[in-house]
Amino acid sequence: MHPSFHFHPHQVPPGYVPVMPVPMGTPGVPGAPQPSSQPEPQPSSPGGTASGGRPLNTSKRAEQNRKAQRAFRERRDAHVKALESRSQLLDAALASVEEANRRWEESRQMCETLRMENAQLRAALQAYQQAGAAITQMQQIAQTQQQMQQQQQPSGQAEASVASTSEATPEKDTAAEAQPASS
Repeated sequence: MHPSFHFHPHQVPPGYVPVMPVPMGTPGVPGAPQPSSQPEPQPSSPGGTASGGRPLNTSKRAEQNRKAQRAFRERRDAHVKALESRSQLLDAALASVEEANRRWEESRQMCETLRMENAQLRAALQAYQQAGAAITQMQQIAQTQQQMQQQQQPSGQAEASVASTSEATPEKDTAAEAQPASS
């Protein structure tokens, strides 16, 4: 359609001149319909006459009907096949989406499990680090106390204490003696 022909239904198109309806049979008004004494022709019925006034061939009409019905059935069958094909495609897409959702849910659960496990491992690591730090601190305190005790003892007693510790561990002495002999 040409752009100038587009108008809103409540707007008057350009160049439109309103015409007042003229009652039928108004004398002296040119173009007014005049009453007719002849009855209007009735629409043709099947097997009647065509618009030209000639009789229709019933076999020709029947053939046209058969062709129209056949074309309708073919269009309907094609449409049904297209709908069935589309239905199969949508079923396959739905199955694919359901499978993707199932895998997503499994992944989400796995992620949640891994997060919880990670939190537990972090807590355990922190506990071990704190325990290790406490052990290290206790060892340092013990060494400091031992050093203080050694400093408080006279030098003779320190040698005796060293000798008593070496008697308590004879494996170290025999291992120390065995090394120079092998050299």
